[in-house]
Amino acid sequence: MLSIIQIILSILIIILVLLQQRGIEGGALFGSQTQVFLKRRGLEKNIYYLTWILIIAFIFVSLLKIIK
Repeated sequence: MLSIIQIILSILIIILVLLQQRGIEGGALFGSQTQVFLKRRGLEKNIYYLTWILIIAFIFVSLLKIIK
């Protein structure tokens, strides 16, 4: 049961990490100037916090798996 939970959590973490934006606009590819936005707002902020919650849950499940 814990293995299934670990697999589900890992898939969700991968999806959330891939959904997160880097915060860099433009790029060297087109010769434009890059701007870095350091503040997270709205949905991006929620995805960021949810990612950390799932990482903590994954670590907790892993520790439970070791103990059993």
